[in-house]
Amino acid sequence: MIVNANDVPRGITLETDICIIGAGPAGISLAREFDGQPFRVVLLEAGKLRRDRAAQALYKGDNVGLHYEDLDQARSRYFGGSSNCWGGFCRPLDPQDFESRDWVPNSGWPIGRAELMPYYRQAHALLQLGPFEYDATRWENWIGRPDARLAPLPGDRAMNLICQLSPPTRFGRHYRADMMHSRNIVTYLNANVTEIEAPGSGARVSAVRVRTLAGVTFKVTARTYVLAVGGIETPRLLLASNRYQRAGIGNQNDLVGRYFMDHPRLRSGTIRFRNPAANSTIYDLHVTLPGGVMSQGVKIAGYFGLTADVQRAERLGNTRCYTVSRYVGDDPASYVAVSHIRQFLHGAGSLRERSRADLVNIAKQLPSVAVLAAGLKFRLPFLARGFSLETVVEPTPLPDSRVTLGHGRDRLGMPRVKVEWRLGEMEKRTIRRTQEILDDDLRHTDAGSVTVEAPADDEPWPDTLRGCWHHMGTARMADDPRRGVVDRHCRVHGIENLYIAGSSVFPTCGADMPTITIVALALRLANHIKASYLARIIPEVGIGRNTDLVDAD
Repeated sequence: MIVNANDVPRGITLETDICIIGAGPAGISLAREFDGQPFRVVLLEAGKLRRDRAAQALYKGDNVGLHYEDLDQARSRYFGGSSNCWGGFCRPLDPQDFESRDWVPNSGWPIGRAELMPYYRQAHALLQLGPFEYDATRWENWIGRPDARLAPLPGDRAMNLICQLSPPTRFGRHYRADMMHSRNIVTYLNANVTEIEAPGSGARVSAVRVRTLAGVTFKVTARTYVLAVGGIETPRLLLASNRYQRAGIGNQNDLVGRYFMDHPRLRSGTIRFRNPAANSTIYDLHVTLPGGVMSQGVKIAGYFGLTADVQRAERLGNTRCYTVSRYVGDDPASYVAVSHIRQFLHGAGSLRERSRADLVNIAKQLPSVAVLAAGLKFRLPFLARGFSLETVVEPTPLPDSRVTLGHGRDRLGMPRVKVEWRLGEMEKRTIRRTQEILDDDLRHTDAGSVTVEAPADDEPWPDTLRGCWHHMGTARMADDPRRGVVDRHCRVHGIENLYIAGSSVFPTCGADMPTITIVALALRLANHIKASYLARIIPEVGIGRNTDLVDAD
């Protein structure tokens, strides 16, 4: 059942067994695992079924660190969450991404990759992916096209990698019917959680307060709560819930909001293929992202990375090098304008919500954008200008890279958020060495070359540095409460009935896109909670009634 929270009687309390806050990939994956179970579930979504300007404005905040996308543009506050602005790239994290590495400060997960593998496999169906296979050579053979061959590499340093691309799955659209027809799950739209209540010692959450933009207020009480609102809203809500604990919920060790990570992304350097007719297609994002290379019913993209051995030997982070075809008109300013227009056309952003500077840039760049768009759309050879490299690297988890409460309040009375994105010493060196090693290996096999253009360690980051809208690490996972906000089961340390789902729990994040790992962790958490409930199920918890409406005191 899906309900408009504006239709809920003011001041009542909804009683349920499990309350999930947030209906993005993590929240909906959890809810689907609970569908049909002998317990009641409330799923609270802050937005509507479609993008809404007023709801989206609640994400506004301040960026005070490295250049970052406007916070109300880098997320989607409506049913389906950030799957609504997701490109679809999927690949499980590498084994070394979970390990403690002495050259990566604060690295190491309390769980290994093997523990997530069954959930990665299960996530494939949810994300509409193909067979659970990530061997690049096998995919090259399955694709079987003479114009989609991998560049030959020695294989001991630089390596070929592939990822599968989800259509992408828009969780709100694709799983709306499941939520609509569920007998034991009620989804409330326009339901903004403004406070988590944990009175007394704070060892147990007693309720969450909900408010709509129309002014309706009510509470939800549950036995178990799961916070699944993303890597920025998670610390915002925990820190703002400070009525009983002055520092906020789960923040007894001043860790909530710290270790904020996003993947640094820098388009610099060029790559030349000796045989572009054979090799360029499988790597070119302008071909693979729209589905130009497919096999086994799924889109495939190729790119370059470094082996675990060379990362260890040279003390580098994990990295991914993507190839992007260039055309006349392709410069940083025009490409930013194209990106903003594309987001608008795909429903992942709104031009009306863009800053004045963004709109001025779009207007100024329209002639270049028109030429660039023609090149991209029709792949006109006379407009082609070779291939750029776009390098994405693993960020260092730093305690001073953080999300805090800022100045001012939104329409719900919630404090605005402040993001200070910082990077470590490893990231520039990783970008530069990745390009250098890839150049060496391509030359060694006579497959091509790379023109290295990356900042030196003592140089500032260029203005073209961007993030990937991957908000991670702000409620990190650790067995020791002095090192993390949640334990290995994603339960908040010191609180018996509050869990966190999503990328905020990542201690480190490798260099791959996080959505498949978010879904895998959500499925693992659902299994943990479900097992706990089924082990102690009691007769009065049935599936006949979804929620009880109780007058508030």
